[in-house]
Amino acid sequence: MKIAKRMGFFLLAMATLLVFTFHVFASENAINPRLNNMSSAEAVFVIDSNGLATVTYTCFGYIDITTSIQVDIKIEKKFLWWWNDVDGAQWTDYSSTDYCDNTHTIQLSKKGTYKATITYTVYGTAGEADVITRELERSY
Repeated sequence: MKIAKRMGFFLLAMATLLVFTFHVFASENAINPRLNNMSSAEAVFVIDSNGLATVTYTCFGYIDITTSIQVDIKIEKKFLWWWNDVDGAQWTDYSSTDYCDNTHTIQLSKKGTYKATITYTVYGTAGEADVITRELERSY
């Protein structure tokens, strides 16, 4: 009788879990809206053990659609709950083609948590400019 009671309770618990369980197949990074003028934008942010920070990025537009690309990069240092700009760690790059890539480096003076923000603004003939922002955090 005890075993039957436990089995019944177990089956009831499993049925309840199945009824209230749902699956989510998308994450924030997996959902990408359709872009008018660009196909992809990627970035890498690395800080080596000596404090040399490197930001490398690429951006691919569409042939005969993308007319120009602007990329704004900045590095910030975290202080408690706030982000403060790192002096000399802001760059703006331009490309008048459908592709861009570049690398920027800066020597950091203090250990801590840093964030690189890379904003791609891609202009073209397929509609409004696409604006994509990537934020990458690293500590050293």
